[in-house]
Amino acid sequence: MSQVADAISVVQISDVHFPDAVGVRGFVQHDPDAGLAAVLGDAAAEIAGAALVVATGDLADLGEPGAYERLGGVLDGLPTPVYCVSGNHDKNDAYQACLPRPNVHLEQAVRVGPWLMLFLDSNAYGREEVRDGVYRDLDDRMTAAEQPGLTPGDAARARALLEASSAEHVFVWLHHPPLPDVAPDAQGDTELARLVRDFPQIRALGAGHLHGDLRGEFEGRPVYVCPSTTYSIDYAGRVFDGPSYRVYTLHADGRVESEARTVPGAITDTMRAKSAPKFLTDLMMGRVTLEEMRALTDTEFEERFGEPRPTRGA
Repeated sequence: MSQVADAISVVQISDVHFPDAVGVRGFVQHDPDAGLAAVLGDAAAEIAGAALVVATGDLADLGEPGAYERLGGVLDGLPTPVYCVSGNHDKNDAYQACLPRPNVHLEQAVRVGPWLMLFLDSNAYGREEVRDGVYRDLDDRMTAAEQPGLTPGDAARARALLEASSAEHVFVWLHHPPLPDVAPDAQGDTELARLVRDFPQIRALGAGHLHGDLRGEFEGRPVYVCPSTTYSIDYAGRVFDGPSYRVYTLHADGRVESEARTVPGAITDTMRAKSAPKFLTDLMMGRVTLEEMRALTDTEFEERFGEPRPTRGA
């Protein structure tokens, strides 16, 4: 999707789950390095013509400093500025210290034409603010931050940015999609819901986390979910899918067009041959929590999900 008159092109990647060394295989024997390389190759023309690339969290799988060092080096080589938000797999200290580069940014907002891009950290349930703008990860951040949330401090800073901006339109980027069926705790009288309600210039939200091409609404705004560069999930077909990304055209009148794209070829064919286990799709869609799964005996696990408890990398 190229730049057109009076429109802005954006490329979104998400859930990169980079390890701290080449050759580390993930949960379904996927190769995070190969997946990211395939996406960046397939999207090369779109990236070259885009105003920015947005990476919406879970950028490292286990949050090691080396993973962010490696990923920062890859993203810094792109011809387009990259703006990042963190996910529940990311560890804040290493993320802040090791990822930024001249072309890789962690700022909370950037103005592009009539649009303000607002980047939110939706991991409030997995961290605590020890002083203004400084956070400490909880020991169980990965599992505690299963739904989107904003700290009061982050919400206040976002409001200040919105109040100070003369942008006609705002696009909000965050890791967790605040879809009602997936994130019931994000609905109603929450910091995130109030923020979106109070600023009508917010036109849409872009998120990741679910590893799938999904769409929905939050407070009357469209929510676009980006599949993963590692493995994605076809929820309708209950199978895995290949490395994917999402492209956007943001129009001067506030309209948003978007589509998800999957890299063609053997890397995707291999993933599509694998069924997506029910425990994983249930976990991603909020039907079960990690704590609930861990509390099940092996027999209870198999009775509930119809399959044995997995081992990582199996």
